[in-house]
Amino acid sequence: MGKKTKIAICLLVIFLISSFVWFNFVFLNINGQRFEEALTSAGKDSDVIIVFNSGGWGTVPFSKAFDFNPIISEAEKIIESRNHKVSVVEYYRTEDSFFAKVASLRDVLFNFPDSSKVFSERIEEFLKANPNDKVILAGLSNGAAFVDASMADLKNEDNSVLAIELGAPFWKKNVKGENILALNNQADILANGELGHLAFDLIRSPFVWAYYNITGNHISMTEALHVEGHDYSWPEVKTQLTEFLDARL
Repeated sequence: MGKKTKIAICLLVIFLISSFVWFNFVFLNINGQRFEEALTSAGKDSDVIIVFNSGGWGTVPFSKAFDFNPIISEAEKIIESRNHKVSVVEYYRTEDSFFAKVASLRDVLFNFPDSSKVFSERIEEFLKANPNDKVILAGLSNGAAFVDASMADLKNEDNSVLAIELGAPFWKKNVKGENILALNNQADILANGELGHLAFDLIRSPFVWAYYNITGNHISMTEALHVEGHDYSWPEVKTQLTEFLDARL
Protein backbone atom coordinates (compact mmCIF):
# COMPACT_ATOMS: atom_id res chain seq x y z
CA MET A 1 0.00 0.00 0.00
CA GLY A 2 1.47 3.33 -1.07
CA LYS A 3 2.01 6.33 1.17
CA LYS A 4 -0.69 8.40 -0.54
CA THR A 5 -3.19 5.59 -0.15
CA LYS A 6 -2.42 5.30 3.57
CA ILE A 7 -2.82 9.04 4.03
CA ALA A 8 -6.15 8.97 2.16
CA ILE A 9 -7.43 6.11 4.31
CA CYS A 10 -6.31 7.86 7.51
CA LEU A 11 -8.04 11.08 6.46
CA LEU A 12 -11.22 9.17 5.61
CA VAL A 13 -11.20 7.41 9.00
CA ILE A 14 -10.63 10.72 10.82
CA PHE A 15 -13.47 12.29 8.82
CA LEU A 16 -15.87 9.47 9.64
CA ILE A 17 -14.99 9.34 13.34
CA SER A 18 -15.24 13.12 13.74
CA SER A 19 -18.59 13.18 11.93
CA PHE A 20 -20.02 10.40 14.11
CA VAL A 21 -18.79 12.13 17.28
CA TRP A 22 -20.32 15.42 16.13
CA PHE A 23 -23.64 13.74 15.38
CA ASN A 24 -23.97 11.95 18.70
CA PHE A 25 -22.53 14.53 21.09
CA VAL A 26 -23.28 17.84 19.40
CA PHE A 27 -26.08 17.60 16.87
CA LEU A 28 -28.42 15.31 18.81
CA ASN A 29 -28.23 17.51 21.90
CA ILE A 30 -28.75 20.79 20.04
CA ASN A 31 -31.44 19.34 17.81
CA GLY A 32 -33.21 17.76 20.78
CA GLN A 33 -33.28 21.09 22.60
CA ARG A 34 -34.73 22.87 19.55
CA PHE A 35 -37.35 20.16 19.16
CA GLU A 36 -38.28 20.40 22.83
CA GLU A 37 -38.74 24.15 22.54
CA ALA A 38 -40.91 23.73 19.43
CA LEU A 39 -43.07 21.13 21.19
CA THR A 40 -43.51 23.34 24.25
CA SER A 41 -44.51 26.30 22.11
CA ALA A 42 -47.00 24.23 20.11
CA GLY A 43 -48.49 22.74 23.26
CA LYS A 44 -49.53 26.17 24.50
CA ASP A 45 -52.11 26.55 21.74
CA SER A 46 -52.89 23.00 20.63
CA ASP A 47 -54.07 19.72 22.11
CA VAL A 48 -52.91 17.64 19.12
CA ILE A 49 -49.33 17.92 17.88
CA ILE A 50 -48.31 16.40 14.56
CA VAL A 51 -44.56 15.77 14.45
CA PHE A 52 -43.50 15.87 10.82
CA ASN A 53 -40.69 13.61 9.57
CA SER A 54 -39.84 13.99 5.90
CA GLY A 55 -38.44 11.24 3.73
CA GLY A 56 -34.83 10.95 2.60
CA TRP A 57 -32.29 12.40 5.01
CA GLY A 58 -34.95 14.16 7.08
CA THR A 59 -33.80 17.68 6.22
CA VAL A 60 -36.78 18.92 4.18
CA PRO A 61 -39.01 21.47 5.96
CA PHE A 62 -42.76 20.92 6.04
CA SER A 63 -43.43 23.79 3.62
CA LYS A 64 -41.19 22.27 0.93
CA ALA A 65 -42.11 18.60 1.36
CA PHE A 66 -44.35 18.48 -1.70
CA ASP A 67 -44.67 14.69 -1.46
CA PHE A 68 -45.89 14.52 2.16
CA ASN A 69 -47.13 18.02 2.99
CA PRO A 70 -50.48 17.63 1.16
CA ILE A 71 -51.33 14.47 3.11
CA ILE A 72 -50.48 15.97 6.49
CA SER A 73 -52.31 19.19 5.65
CA GLU A 74 -55.48 17.22 4.87
CA ALA A 75 -55.08 15.19 8.07
CA GLU A 76 -54.74 18.48 9.95
CA LYS A 77 -58.07 19.66 8.51
CA ILE A 78 -59.80 16.45 9.59
CA ILE A 79 -58.50 16.76 13.14
CA GLU A 80 -59.56 20.40 13.35
CA SER A 81 -63.04 19.49 12.11
CA ARG A 82 -63.31 17.18 15.15
CA ASN A 83 -62.93 20.20 17.46
CA HIS A 84 -59.24 19.86 18.16
CA LYS A 85 -56.55 22.50 17.90
CA VAL A 86 -53.61 21.24 15.86
CA SER A 87 -50.00 22.27 15.39
CA VAL A 88 -47.37 20.77 13.09
CA VAL A 89 -43.85 20.55 14.50
CA GLU A 90 -40.95 19.64 12.24
CA TYR A 91 -38.25 17.22 13.31
CA TYR A 92 -34.96 17.21 11.41
CA ARG A 93 -32.94 14.00 11.56
CA THR A 94 -29.74 15.74 10.49
CA GLU A 95 -28.54 18.95 8.84
CA ASP A 96 -28.54 19.61 5.11
CA SER A 97 -24.82 19.29 4.41
CA PHE A 98 -22.54 16.53 3.16
CA PHE A 99 -20.74 16.29 6.50
CA ALA A 100 -23.99 16.06 8.46
CA LYS A 101 -25.51 13.46 6.16
CA VAL A 102 -22.41 11.27 6.40
CA ALA A 103 -22.50 11.78 10.16
CA SER A 104 -26.03 10.37 10.32
CA LEU A 105 -25.22 7.27 8.26
CA ARG A 106 -24.37 5.03 11.20
CA ASP A 107 -27.63 5.95 12.91
CA VAL A 108 -29.62 5.31 9.73
CA LEU A 109 -27.96 1.98 8.99
CA PHE A 110 -28.62 0.66 12.50
CA ASN A 111 -32.26 1.84 12.55
CA PHE A 112 -31.82 5.07 14.51
CA PRO A 113 -30.75 3.71 17.91
CA ASP A 114 -29.41 7.07 19.15
CA SER A 115 -31.63 9.68 17.52
CA SER A 116 -34.88 7.80 18.22
CA LYS A 117 -33.93 7.58 21.91
CA VAL A 118 -33.30 11.33 22.18
CA PHE A 119 -36.47 12.02 20.21
CA SER A 120 -38.60 9.68 22.34
CA GLU A 121 -37.32 11.19 25.58
CA ARG A 122 -38.42 14.65 24.41
CA ILE A 123 -41.87 13.30 23.55
CA GLU A 124 -42.19 11.67 26.97
CA GLU A 125 -41.14 14.86 28.75
CA PHE A 126 -43.67 16.86 26.75
CA LEU A 127 -46.51 14.47 27.61
CA LYS A 128 -45.64 14.55 31.31
CA ALA A 129 -46.08 18.32 31.21
CA ASN A 130 -49.16 18.07 28.93
CA PRO A 131 -50.98 14.85 29.93
CA ASN A 132 -54.18 15.72 28.07
CA ASP A 133 -52.48 16.27 24.72
CA LYS A 134 -51.92 13.77 21.93
CA VAL A 135 -48.85 13.52 19.71
CA ILE A 136 -49.03 12.11 16.19
CA LEU A 137 -45.71 11.01 14.73
CA ALA A 138 -45.93 11.21 10.95
CA GLY A 139 -43.21 9.88 8.67
CA LEU A 140 -42.70 9.14 5.00
CA SER A 141 -40.23 6.56 3.69
CA ASN A 142 -37.07 6.83 5.81
CA GLY A 143 -39.03 9.15 8.09
CA ALA A 144 -41.54 6.33 8.58
CA ALA A 145 -38.72 4.00 9.62
CA PHE A 146 -37.61 6.60 12.16
CA VAL A 147 -41.15 6.94 13.49
CA ASP A 148 -41.39 3.16 13.76
CA ALA A 149 -38.15 2.98 15.74
CA SER A 150 -39.41 5.75 18.02
CA MET A 151 -42.71 3.95 18.64
CA ALA A 152 -40.69 0.98 19.90
CA ASP A 153 -39.27 3.32 22.56
CA LEU A 154 -42.68 4.79 23.42
CA LYS A 155 -44.59 1.63 24.32
CA ASN A 156 -45.54 3.00 27.74
CA GLU A 157 -47.34 6.04 26.35
CA ASP A 158 -50.56 4.09 25.66
CA ASN A 159 -52.97 6.19 23.60
CA SER A 160 -51.10 9.49 23.95
CA VAL A 161 -48.90 8.82 20.92
CA LEU A 162 -50.14 7.82 17.47
CA ALA A 163 -48.08 7.02 14.39
CA ILE A 164 -48.70 7.46 10.68
CA GLU A 165 -46.10 5.61 8.59
CA LEU A 166 -46.19 5.77 4.80
CA GLY A 167 -43.87 3.80 2.56
CA ALA A 168 -41.42 2.63 5.21
CA PRO A 169 -38.47 0.66 3.76
CA PHE A 170 -38.76 -3.12 4.00
CA TRP A 171 -35.94 -3.41 6.57
CA LYS A 172 -37.62 -1.35 9.33
CA LYS A 173 -38.47 -2.86 12.72
CA ASN A 174 -42.17 -3.18 11.85
CA VAL A 175 -43.60 -2.38 15.27
CA LYS A 176 -47.23 -3.47 15.62
CA GLY A 177 -49.95 -1.67 17.55
CA GLU A 178 -53.45 -0.24 17.38
CA ASN A 179 -52.00 3.27 17.48
CA ILE A 180 -49.85 2.71 14.39
CA LEU A 181 -51.17 3.18 10.87
CA ALA A 182 -48.63 1.76 8.42
CA LEU A 183 -49.55 2.07 4.74
CA ASN A 184 -47.58 0.81 1.74
CA ASN A 185 -48.50 0.93 -1.93
CA GLN A 186 -48.57 -2.51 -3.53
CA ALA A 187 -46.38 -1.13 -6.31
CA ASP A 188 -43.81 0.36 -3.91
CA ILE A 189 -40.65 -1.63 -4.60
CA LEU A 190 -38.82 -0.10 -1.62
CA ALA A 191 -41.54 -0.91 0.91
CA ASN A 192 -42.02 -4.40 -0.51
CA GLY A 193 -38.33 -5.23 -0.78
CA GLU A 194 -38.11 -5.91 -4.52
CA LEU A 195 -34.33 -5.97 -4.56
CA GLY A 196 -33.88 -6.50 -8.29
CA HIS A 197 -35.90 -3.43 -9.19
CA LEU A 198 -34.19 -1.42 -6.45
CA ALA A 199 -30.73 -2.36 -7.74
CA PHE A 200 -31.74 -1.28 -11.26
CA ASP A 201 -32.98 2.12 -10.00
CA LEU A 202 -29.78 2.63 -7.99
CA ILE A 203 -27.55 1.81 -10.96
CA ARG A 204 -29.60 4.01 -13.29
CA SER A 205 -29.85 7.08 -11.02
CA PRO A 206 -26.31 8.54 -11.63
CA PHE A 207 -26.92 8.44 -15.39
CA VAL A 208 -30.33 10.08 -14.99
CA TRP A 209 -28.77 12.75 -12.78
CA ALA A 210 -25.95 13.39 -15.27
CA TYR A 211 -28.32 13.60 -18.24
CA TYR A 212 -30.67 16.12 -16.64
CA ASN A 213 -27.85 18.31 -15.34
CA ILE A 214 -25.99 18.29 -18.64
CA THR A 215 -29.17 19.38 -20.44
CA GLY A 216 -29.67 22.23 -17.98
CA ASN A 217 -32.50 20.67 -15.96
CA HIS A 218 -30.74 20.57 -12.61
CA ILE A 219 -32.00 17.90 -10.24
CA SER A 220 -30.65 16.37 -7.05
CA MET A 221 -29.43 12.80 -6.80
CA THR A 222 -32.48 12.06 -4.64
CA GLU A 223 -34.74 13.27 -7.45
CA ALA A 224 -32.80 11.17 -9.95
CA LEU A 225 -33.36 8.10 -7.81
CA HIS A 226 -37.09 7.79 -8.38
CA VAL A 227 -38.15 4.53 -6.78
CA GLU A 228 -41.03 2.87 -8.60
CA GLY A 229 -44.32 3.02 -6.68
CA HIS A 230 -42.79 5.06 -3.87
CA ASP A 231 -45.35 7.84 -4.28
CA TYR A 232 -48.26 8.51 -1.95
CA SER A 233 -51.21 10.84 -2.49
CA TRP A 234 -54.13 12.00 -0.38
CA PRO A 235 -56.85 10.20 -2.41
CA GLU A 236 -55.00 6.89 -1.92
CA VAL A 237 -54.77 7.14 1.87
CA LYS A 238 -57.81 9.32 2.66
CA THR A 239 -60.21 6.58 3.77
CA GLN A 240 -57.82 4.63 5.99
CA LEU A 241 -56.25 7.74 7.49
CA THR A 242 -59.62 9.33 8.27
CA GLU A 243 -60.89 6.14 9.91
CA PHE A 244 -57.70 5.85 11.93
CA LEU A 245 -57.89 9.43 13.22
CA ASP A 246 -61.59 9.12 14.06
CA ALA A 247 -60.97 5.90 16.00
CA ARG A 248 -57.90 7.11 17.93
CA LEU A 249 -58.85 10.73 18.65
